[in-house]
Amino acid sequence: MGSHYQTIVDLDATPEEAEALGARVAAWLVEEGIAVAGEEFSHHDRPVLTPGPRWSHVTDERRWLSTDGLAIVTGRTVFFGSLSTGGSPVCPHCAETASGEDARLPFSEAMDTWHATGEAVVRCPACRRPVPLPAWEWENDHLAFAYLGIEHWNGPPLRPGFIAEVTRVLGHRTRLVAGKI
Repeated sequence: MGSHYQTIVDLDATPEEAEALGARVAAWLVEEGIAVAGEEFSHHDRPVLTPGPRWSHVTDERRWLSTDGLAIVTGRTVFFGSLSTGGSPVCPHCAETASGEDARLPFSEAMDTWHATGEAVVRCPACRRPVPLPAWEWENDHLAFAYLGIEHWNGPPLRPGFIAEVTRVLGHRTRLVAGKI
C-alpha cells in the first residue's frame, strides 16, 4: 500500500529567505480559504495546515479526509521522488544525461556533502563544466535540493492551476517532486 506524496519545491529560495517565503505561502493559503488558520496537525513531525472551504482548489477531489493538508517544509532538504520512477541527472549547460555507475558516483558523494554543508559541485561528465548540485535537472523530476517545499501526503494529484499559483506567490522557479514510499 504505502504513502503517496507530492511536494512543490522552491528551487531558488535561499536558506535565509525560506522561512519568510514559507510563511508567505501559509498566509496566502489561509487568505484564499484553502487552509484554515490555527487548525494544524502533525505529519512526520511537521505541522500541517488543515483544509479550508476552498480545498477543492488544491485537488480535483471534492471531499477531503482528516489526514489531508499541506505542510510547509523549510531548511536544507533533499526532496526525492519515487524510487520506481528514478531519474538520471541532466546537465543544465549541455543537456546531456549523466548515466551509468561511473557517472553517478560523484552525485552520491555530492548529495552527502550538500546535505551536510549546503554546498556541493559536480563536474558534468560530458561538457566538463562544474555545476552546483541544486542546479542539475533530474529526469522525471526525481530530485530537488532546496530549502523550501510545500508537501501534500496521501491525496489526489495537485491541480496544475494550484501549482502555478503557489509558484506565482513564491516568485521563484518550482519543481513538483512526487512519489510513493
